[in-house]
Amino acid sequence: MFRKIDHIGIAVRNVAASARLWSGRLGMPLGEIETLASEGVRVAFLGRGETHVELIEPLDGASPVARFLERRGEGVHHICVAVDDIETAVATLRAEGMTFAGEAPRPGAGGGRVAFLHPKETGGVLLELSQKPAVVTLRVAPGEAVLVYLQNPKEKFWGILRDAAVWGVTVEGIDLSSFESWLAIVSQGETAHATTALFPSHRIEKVLLDRATGDAESLEERLRKRIGTGLADFLDRVR
Repeated sequence: MFRKIDHIGIAVRNVAASARLWSGRLGMPLGEIETLASEGVRVAFLGRGETHVELIEPLDGASPVARFLERRGEGVHHICVAVDDIETAVATLRAEGMTFAGEAPRPGAGGGRVAFLHPKETGGVLLELSQKPAVVTLRVAPGEAVLVYLQNPKEKFWGILRDAAVWGVTVEGIDLSSFESWLAIVSQGETAHATTALFPSHRIEKVLLDRATGDAESLEERLRKRIGTGLADFLDRVR
């Protein structure tokens, strides 16, 4: 049923401040940052390989993580184990009389599905079961084409990731709402420079690789079909 330990969840009051220790001082690579409105939290994953650290910051005082911080302060919140089939895992454990905390399974970070066993079942340890989506979101690195989803206000930005740090990401590209008009200008051979923008971490909802999904092409693919080159090469040419 259980394949491996996926991550250790740590409750924190501020993701950016806590990541300065894990990423800045300890050198653990900072991966995805995502807001889970349904859970009332903002999370950041650190590390590479099979096991990660998840920093969990409550969005407001009503979330379970906020109550955890009030009672215990910052520290280890849960252990997550990966499962191949979460429906089967939940059904099997329920048949054995075990209970879950909240809806099980339910949507989790990164497009996965999760379930939490009640701590009374596991000796006081909150145990999360997690099934990753069929297509796993890859971690992003400088030089890759990415889609940045922002909040407050809502905005989507497409471009080349130049830098990723605790305080935010730097992307050279364009506002996604202007992609078609920008592409039309570029296709006609006219000069159309991109913007280099630093987005602070508190505005970032998620950062994803620009990849094809289903029948939909990636923006990078659409650009290559129209002008015969990718965004990175185009930016080098127009500088």
